[in-house]
Amino acid sequence: MKRPLAHTAIYKPEGPAQEYAVWGCNLYKGCVHQCTYCYLRRGPMAKQLGGAVPEIEKKVGGTEEKAYRRFCMEVDAYHELFRADGGIFFSFSTDPMLRETYALTIKCAIYAMEHHVPVYILTKATWWVQNTEIIQQLFPYRYYLHIGFTLTGFDYMEPNAPKNSNRQVAMIMLESMNFKCWASMEPVIDFAMSLAIIETVKDVCREFRIGLLSPYSAKRYDWNECDRFMQHVEKLSNEYEFKVVWKESIKKFYREEKPE
Repeated sequence: MKRPLAHTAIYKPEGPAQEYAVWGCNLYKGCVHQCTYCYLRRGPMAKQLGGAVPEIEKKVGGTEEKAYRRFCMEVDAYHELFRADGGIFFSFSTDPMLRETYALTIKCAIYAMEHHVPVYILTKATWWVQNTEIIQQLFPYRYYLHIGFTLTGFDYMEPNAPKNSNRQVAMIMLESMNFKCWASMEPVIDFAMSLAIIETVKDVCREFRIGLLSPYSAKRYDWNECDRFMQHVEKLSNEYEFKVVWKESIKKFYREEKPE
């Protein structure tokens, strides 16, 4: 089967993003949250991907109508491939559930799920969880939909995002409605805080993806704290039967910084 071209609506992520999904979809760039640790605000890619105002990506057509049409064409052509590779991830260049971005996100996600393609959404937004219309739209597809929340525990580093506690409540509400929830514990700012969050949502979260701050620096962390954290999380995973995905950043730290 012919593979989709790069830089279309659905594409193959590169670098650390590959650890999240084989296929990604970036409909917008820019984000209102303005998290201090966000890779979109630093380095050579900041001007290309950053900004506090979400705007539709030119490479997907420049308008919502064109972006949706392009997305549908690619799903029509390659849905079997996307399904075999585990689905489509929204998104690496903004929060896909902002008030500015959610409508197109949901429209595209539903089209993919109608073709039995799993969809992964990663967000910090919580406002939509109590929006009956949105929940009713998504509910019929809940078995294909995996909703993730980024949980760091440090609200001051995420100045315009909902509080971490609100995200945890949103996760609990969604799980009560039989949606499948997961958590991105990336970046871990403090091992004790991350462990406390995992303890709070361990009953309702199906998967934790855990990684360190980017760019990687071993100087930020203590190996013994990391060791205790990882052992405790693995123990909880066995007890509560949730999945743990250790990102390469934390595996690298654990592997290379172990004391003599």
